[in-house]
Amino acid sequence: MYDDQTNCLELTVYDHDVAGKDDFMGRTTIDLSNIKHEKTHTLEQILEDGAGTITLLLTISGTSGSETITDLTNFTPNPRERDEIVCSYGLLKSFHNLKDVGWLQVKVYKAQGLQAADIGGKSDPFCVVELVNARLQTQTEYKNLNPQWNKIFTFNVKDIHSVLEVTVFDEDRDKKVEFLGKVCIPLLKIKPGERKWYALKDKKLMRKTKGSILLEMDLIFNHIKAGIRTINPKEDKFMQPEQKFKISIMKRNINRVSQIVSSFVDTGKFIQSCFDHESKPRSITAFIVYIMVVWNFELYMLPVTLLLIL
Repeated sequence: MYDDQTNCLELTVYDHDVAGKDDFMGRTTIDLSNIKHEKTHTLEQILEDGAGTITLLLTISGTSGSETITDLTNFTPNPRERDEIVCSYGLLKSFHNLKDVGWLQVKVYKAQGLQAADIGGKSDPFCVVELVNARLQTQTEYKNLNPQWNKIFTFNVKDIHSVLEVTVFDEDRDKKVEFLGKVCIPLLKIKPGERKWYALKDKKLMRKTKGSILLEMDLIFNHIKAGIRTINPKEDKFMQPEQKFKISIMKRNINRVSQIVSSFVDTGKFIQSCFDHESKPRSITAFIVYIMVVWNFELYMLPVTLLLIL
C-alpha cells in the first residue's frame, strides 16, 4: 500500500473459460480506511446485482514507522495492562464469550544466517506469523541475511490446541515469494516470557534449513473455556495449500494396501490349513484353542477384545 493509493479495494469474480474469454460474474468493493491494521478480518461481501457472496480473509499488516503498538523499538511494556488481560480470562469470566479462549502475544525480534535467495548472495526476507486463519507479517528487510524486524503481534486464541506457524520468505521484485524456513510451535508448549532462538525447518518440518529466528511469546487463556472448546470440532483453516499429486505417495499407498490384503490372505490360508490337517500339531492346537474359547466365551468379551487390539 502507498500513500497516494485509493483506500478502496475492488474484487472481481470471473468464470474461467479455457477456450475463450472469461465471463464476468460479479464485483464488490471494500473500504480499507475502516479496516483495523495488524488484525485479520473475516469478511463476507455481497456481489453487485445479487450475484452471490464472497468470503475472504483480509489483513493490513507489516506496517512500520509510527505504529508504536506493533514496533518493538517504541514499545514500553505495561504490567497493569497485562494484569487486566489476566483478569479478563480469570475463572469468574469462564462463561462469558466462550469463543474467546485466550490472548497470545508474539514478539518477532530478528533472524540470523538465512539462506541466500538472490544472485548477489543476499535475500529480502520478511516473516509471516499465522494462527489458524489469523495471518500477520512484518516489513521486508532488503539485502539482508540477518534481518531485524522488531515487531509485536497480538492474536485472539480460539482453540488452545492450535499451532503457531512462523514462516520466513524472500520477496522478489515481481512480488513472488520464495520459502526460506519455517517453525511451528503448539500453543501448549509456549512458556510465557521466554525469549528463544528457534531453528528454521523445511516445508514439511522434517529437516533443518539455514537460519534461525528469535521469538518471545506470552500466552494467557481460560482453562474452562479451553476445555469446552476441546470437545467441539476443529476450526477450518481457509488458507490451505493445494495438495499436489505425487507418484511416490501413490506408490506408497498402493504398497500399504497390498501388504494389508496379503496379510489377510495369509491369515485365511493359515486358518484353512488348521481344518485341512496339513500339520497334526497345528490342528490339535487349533482344536484345543477352539474348545477353550467356546467353553469360556461371554458376549462382553467381544468389545473388550476389540478394545485391547485398539
